[in-house]
Amino acid sequence: MNGLGLYTRPSISRRLVGFSLVFVTATVIFASVILYLIVAGVVREQIDQRLDTQIDGLRGSLFVNANGTLALRTSLDGPPFDRRGAGWYWQVSAGEVFITSRSLAGQSIDSPPRPLDWRHVFSGAPQPTDHMPFQGGELYLRVASANIDGKTVEISVTAPQSALTAPARRALLWLIPAMTFLGTVLVAGILLQVGYGLRPLRQLTSSISEITAGNLPRLADVDVEELSLVTQEINRLVDQNRQRLADTRLHFANLAHGLKTPVTSLSLALNSENDPDGEMRSLVDRIDRRIRHHLARARKTAAGGSGLSIAIKPRIDDLLVVMTRIYAERGIIVRCDIDPDLFVACAEEDVDEILGNLIDNAFKWAAGVIQISGRTEGSMIVIIIEDDGPGMAQDTMAEAFLPGKRMDEAVPGDGFGLTIANELIQLYGGSITLSKATNGGLRCSVSLQRALRDATGIASPLRK
Repeated sequence: MNGLGLYTRPSISRRLVGFSLVFVTATVIFASVILYLIVAGVVREQIDQRLDTQIDGLRGSLFVNANGTLALRTSLDGPPFDRRGAGWYWQVSAGEVFITSRSLAGQSIDSPPRPLDWRHVFSGAPQPTDHMPFQGGELYLRVASANIDGKTVEISVTAPQSALTAPARRALLWLIPAMTFLGTVLVAGILLQVGYGLRPLRQLTSSISEITAGNLPRLADVDVEELSLVTQEINRLVDQNRQRLADTRLHFANLAHGLKTPVTSLSLALNSENDPDGEMRSLVDRIDRRIRHHLARARKTAAGGSGLSIAIKPRIDDLLVVMTRIYAERGIIVRCDIDPDLFVACAEEDVDEILGNLIDNAFKWAAGVIQISGRTEGSMIVIIIEDDGPGMAQDTMAEAFLPGKRMDEAVPGDGFGLTIANELIQLYGGSITLSKATNGGLRCSVSLQRALRDATGIASPLRK
């Protein structure tokens, strides 16, 4: 866009509509002119036939009487040649002798010279001449020559010029609104055609935006032949990108395995004796935080862009089957209220690891009842696991996430369950909080990125 903001990029729809408007306008104007000329030609042909009929009638009625003058066997002043000043006149002239219609009222017509046309000269057929003025008006004139008993006579028959133009003008009054209506209908049809024709392209653009936003895994097949190859190529690129993201995830998983273990070993090897001022331990801790930070970003990107999506309820149902068998002797009652349509953008094994550790802790500490529920909060899914056990003091909840930290040595465990769950949740851009439950036990809230299911039943991650 230029500085004045007047320039806009041309679009296919504007090009199609603009060209169609110009084409339709030109076509309607051209068709109107052609129809007008056709109407005018038909009217002129009818007038010519009427005048030629009068000429033939005069030619057949003329004769030379006994005293050598021209005369008519019968009167040919029928309508409209009987109305004075009407413009419908006829005249027979032979030198200075004239025989005229009643409508001329004794006047004569000075016919203009006829153009030379050999076909009319030899055939004697009536011939049109130029328009001529007469008594403040214009006459349309047809002239023919005839030989009556050895005398050459000229027969002229006229009609008012308005007899030719008036019907064409009246037709034009109907023609203009009719063609305007036709043009409007055509323009409306063009707009509908352009809108309908470009709808698959707009749908394709919208679907690509959904893929970019992470709400759609790939493009659905289209029925339009011209866009079918485009859709296939885009899906091929999407598949390639998904594979690259999967390879990236594997690469960073290998990086985690290769870096975290040596860093952890180094951290454990440092103590107050070999690092009295704690400088090395602080540096190792910074390195560990940076590794965790970048691995979390990579894991989150891979999870959000590679189509990972797991339904929560089936995973919890499977875990509960296992846990109720392990802790069957305790008789724990589990109330699970999870919507089957809740999906998270997380790998299946990681979901089992996260929820398995949390549900296992709930079974260990619950007195008799465990409540599991889930809800949607914006782009996140919140899973809440509550037990009616002894709970946990507020000041010790932060320590529960430390590696190897056990809240009660009497309860079996290694102290790494919450730590593993917390690390996995953070890698997926989620969070976990501990709080006191309404029944006095422990309430664990886990937030993970939500995924949606599209119209095809395929789930896809939801971006913020």
